[in-house]
Amino acid sequence: MKKTIKLFVLSLLLSGVFVACNSNDDNPSNNDNKGAVNVQITDAPFPIDFVTQANVGVAKVELKNQNGEYVTVFEGNASYNMVNLTNGTTETVTTNNVEIGTYTEAKVTLNDASVNLSDGNTFDLSTEAQGSYNVTIDPPLVVEDNVDSDLLLDLDLNHSFTFSTNMFMNWITDVLDITGCTFDADFRACDLDQSGKIEGSIKTSSDIAIANALVEVNMDGEEVTTLSDSNGNFTFIGVKPGNYTVHVTTQNNGEVDVQNVSVSVSNTTSVTATLN
Repeated sequence: MKKTIKLFVLSLLLSGVFVACNSNDDNPSNNDNKGAVNVQITDAPFPIDFVTQANVGVAKVELKNQNGEYVTVFEGNASYNMVNLTNGTTETVTTNNVEIGTYTEAKVTLNDASVNLSDGNTFDLSTEAQGSYNVTIDPPLVVEDNVDSDLLLDLDLNHSFTFSTNMFMNWITDVLDITGCTFDADFRACDLDQSGKIEGSIKTSSDIAIANALVEVNMDGEEVTTLSDSNGNFTFIGVKPGNYTVHVTTQNNGEVDVQNVSVSVSNTTSVTATLN
């Protein structure tokens, strides 16, 4: 039997939701022993104030089943501006039917990438972007009968797009300081239905929201990042159940750790980080 999965693309720095295609099979006889999978995409933090577009072209998404075979769930030419995908916002890449079972790895093939700055300068990164990226799905994607499954692909913008400047600096404060950009995709993937969420706010001791703070969570040795929005809020979705430390770094207010943040399946954990 087949069930439907939905694939989402997310950006942790910025996240938004999009539907790239719908590949459901209309013939019920072909859906035996198959499940529905939704595929989504998203990203993470970088000099967001000076970037109007951070585009990524997705050509193909494959899932590795328990027999070691790759199953194609999306193939086409879809482009996404990851700047529109932040803090828990996702866009649907595809909805497709796959065999019931457990999927442990995703293979994402990209064919394009580019950056547009607020001053009109652009960087064509298509040559660097072209290629396939193997990503462990953790928690693994479990596709069951009569249950829709959601797979999250999280592209970390902060780690994928690296900006060069005309001098060393921890924070880019002027678009004119940006002299170049390189691209090396940094993905993570997880079963959204087996994950939880961390959301929170960052403020001063005077209760003033802090925007553009860098927020980091270490997930099994991998630093996953996002930026607080204009209201000082942030969101991590697709967080594996467990205990975490949320590390916050600001440009002018120092840094702080929020420890013992417990995440459970399908639940949202709220935290508040207060700085001077």
